[in-house]
Amino acid sequence: MQFLRKFHRSLLNLYPDNYREEYGEELHAVFNLSLDDALNGGRMEFAETISREFLSLPNAIIHEHLRERRKSSMNKTFASRFDFVPGTRSEIWAALAPFVLFGALPTLLGYFRVLDSVPLWLYIVSVLVFWSLGLFLLLIGFAKRFPRWFMPYIGLPIPIISLFLWIGVIEPRFERLPNFSSWFVSEFVIQGLLWGVMFLLVILLLVSARYVPKSRHFYQRLREDWTLLAFIIYGTIPFALFYTLNEYKNEEPYMILALLILAAGGWLYLRSEGPVKRYLYLHVGMFLSMLVAAIGKAVLAESSFPGGGGTSLSEFMYTLVTWMWLALIMLIPLALNLLPRSKGALPAAQD
Repeated sequence: MQFLRKFHRSLLNLYPDNYREEYGEELHAVFNLSLDDALNGGRMEFAETISREFLSLPNAIIHEHLRERRKSSMNKTFASRFDFVPGTRSEIWAALAPFVLFGALPTLLGYFRVLDSVPLWLYIVSVLVFWSLGLFLLLIGFAKRFPRWFMPYIGLPIPIISLFLWIGVIEPRFERLPNFSSWFVSEFVIQGLLWGVMFLLVILLLVSARYVPKSRHFYQRLREDWTLLAFIIYGTIPFALFYTLNEYKNEEPYMILALLILAAGGWLYLRSEGPVKRYLYLHVGMFLSMLVAAIGKAVLAESSFPGGGGTSLSEFMYTLVTWMWLALIMLIPLALNLLPRSKGALPAAQD
């Protein structure tokens, strides 16, 4: 009898914690009473009681675990499903979507003309699903107050705004630029009118985050982990690749490879410890992706612009100038890290 009572109590530990704490003693008391009554009724009734109690126990335990899981699923908000633990597969896939899902994959499908052979209705549905997923990730990122995986999404519109400012304000006044004897100085200044605007927009983002009351927590996060700003700037590189290779024929293989390199750099950033190491991974990913674009321009220059384009060497060097400007913009987070911190700084935010 003593063994059966102890064995029953040990089996109660298999119930969910909350259920066991609330009903464990009651279940054990009922079992003890049933055991005493069965013992007074004879051996046959005692055996039937023991069999019934221990055979029904596994089913009851499984039922309570399933009920506990359903209860926790109902209590869990939809947005909380996107509270990704840093470095996990879910966070990595969400962060790399601009490079892989919305960059390399559509380029690959377009290169092989996969969607040209599908019915029109299926093409429309796939496009709607694709852009709905992008909009959904944007809304989730804003709802979760800019988690780490959302940083590249913040960087995506920055070069687009720079291009609009270039087309609407700077390009109409192009004839006022002085003539330079060196092609390098001329190209550096001309590209600086576009990428320099992006430089100023990144500074404006920092100033706004610092002085707009609702954004100060975001600014504090940037101060505590200055590589987050580098990851934002890293999100501008896909547009730089598109701007660089857009006018060339058969540029898709180079674009796909460059985007996959960016994804690899982002993966190393998310999986690594130490701010300097993460920052260097982003720098290397940016450099290698722009190097692929430069090689692509050099290879495709003659076939893309017969008789009217630049030489392979000049196209290669023009892309390196673009990389130089992007590298200068990537120095902003490093300068941010060197600024003195306020005494009332918040503790490091956990993404």
